[in-house]
Formats: sequence, structure tokens, C-alpha cells
Amino acid sequence: MEITREAHERLREFLDDYGNGGFVRVSRLVTGGACCAKLSLGVSLDEERNEEEDLLFSIDGLPVVIEKSLYAAIADVVIVFDTDRGIVVVGNGRNAGP
Repeated sequence: MEITREAHERLREFLDDYGNGGFVRVSRLVTGGACCAKLSLGVSLDEERNEEEDLLFSIDGLPVVIEKSLYAAIADVVIVFDTDRGIVVVGNGRNAGP
């Protein structure tokens, strides 16, 4: 997992404003519903983690948490800043999914 410089800077600013020892969480997002549900990966700020289920690591000093099972399921993804969509997780040139 990698993070672009611009995404790193913006997430660092968010974490500094967030306070309380927070971290960046990469997680599954479900949009739509029923037969039209779409799974993708997203980024949020969090301050609680389950030590048994979550993996905590640092990307250039930025604390990142992801579920161990999700981390094992995704390959090379990159957290980027997109001017239209904000902070997004991409892989192979498109939105990443588990």
C-alpha cells in the first residue's frame, strides 16, 4: 500500500485537526443496495481499533489501520487525492475493491 505526497499532506492536516491520536482507516465501502450494490475501498479518520482484527502500520509517518483480512485480500493499492472526489483508494488505474 502506498500514498501519494498530496494525499499524505492532506491526510496529515486532517489528522492534526482531528487530534486524539487518530489514524487513517482503509476499509470496505458499500454503495447502492440489493442487486446494484458496489464494493470499493475508502478512507476515513478513526481513533479506535481492534488489536486482534486490525493491522496498524505507518506510511511515511502517517498511521494507517486496515482489517487484517482486508489487507490480505488487496494487492498494490495507492491512496491518492483526486480534485473531484477527494481522498480515494485506487489500484491498477481505477477505484480499488476487495
